[in-house]
Amino acid sequence: MSALVLRDALVLDGLGGTPAAREIWISEGWIVAPGSVPEAETESLGGRVVAPGLIDAHVHFCLDGGEDPVASYKAADAETLASRMAENARRTLEAGITTVRDLGSPTAAITALRAAIASRKILGPRLMVSGLPITIPNGHDSFFGGGLRGVGAVRGAVQDRARHKVDVIKVIVTRGGSSPGTDPRGFQFSDEEMEALVEEAQLARLPIAANAHGDLEIQQCITVGIDTIEHGSYASEESLAEMASRDIALVPTLSSAVRIREVKPYPEKRMIDIMERWQERLKAVRMAVEAEVHLVAGTDAGTAYTPHGLVAQEIKALAECGVPSNLALAAAWREAAAALGRPDIGTLAPGQRADLIVLAGDPLHDLGVLGAPLAVMKSGRWVRPLAS
Repeated sequence: MSALVLRDALVLDGLGGTPAAREIWISEGWIVAPGSVPEAETESLGGRVVAPGLIDAHVHFCLDGGEDPVASYKAADAETLASRMAENARRTLEAGITTVRDLGSPTAAITALRAAIASRKILGPRLMVSGLPITIPNGHDSFFGGGLRGVGAVRGAVQDRARHKVDVIKVIVTRGGSSPGTDPRGFQFSDEEMEALVEEAQLARLPIAANAHGDLEIQQCITVGIDTIEHGSYASEESLAEMASRDIALVPTLSSAVRIREVKPYPEKRMIDIMERWQERLKAVRMAVEAEVHLVAGTDAGTAYTPHGLVAQEIKALAECGVPSNLALAAAWREAAAALGRPDIGTLAPGQRADLIVLAGDPLHDLGVLGAPLAVMKSGRWVRPLAS
């Protein structure tokens, strides 16, 4: 891969400043210091804004984001599922999302997709995976199979995923918002089971993402040492303050309700429940900003009415509930990179992977430009080059 210099660019590097005119030097897929390579091709970006590639910290590539993704998943054979996952990966990358954390897909299928993307056999974002979520029998996400109970079974589940070389453990601490007719609060695992899960994950050097809606369950996660809280709908000021003090990130997944609010596809009672939960989640996000909790962008893509490739929608939703634009953007850049344990992505600085998007304007002033990137680069290779 030859060296490349991108010139005539307004660079929004993701480090907290505003777009500035400068060159980006790229060699072997990495951003390097200007002038550090003897020979390089040059390409003009015509004065357009260049920003870091986006990160979506919560997706499900095995799900189609339609009216009933669980039924669609259950009806798919292995070939159909692999094809769906590859298509979701392609669509995601072409939308400017260069890194994704999949928090719930069949372990063998998602690790195979990760390998195919890494070897460039399939077009897709850099992929970090949990494999199957760990849940209880008949609990949330139990449609995947493998619900379990007991300290020994929990330890075995973490060990199994570690053998498959997952990047993160996903545990379902409370019932999810997509489980019809259920309150998404209430413990799924005992303290002893959760302590065993964390201990086993730490032995394997794997971080843990927890699906947690209720405040008591969030407190359980904080106590045992979870790394990221997914959803956090009913988080209290006290829990958020503790999360901030322990650097536990919140991934509020606002996108999962945006389309449902527009379409209103469910009976009135369920829509009322969803809207009440939406208001609670907005309140939690506002309190999280006040508490200086690390906010991370994650769409829950694949779940009902939540298509893939729309992290720009998540950023906009964060801003609409009071998150300043710079922090909403950081949620899909450096904050997401930190939560994923990836110091090599999230900004446009020397030593970072050359993941970037070219935009029609400055997203600090118009977040809408994120939804239609003019060009996308991942690891120094154009996925979608700038049209001439």
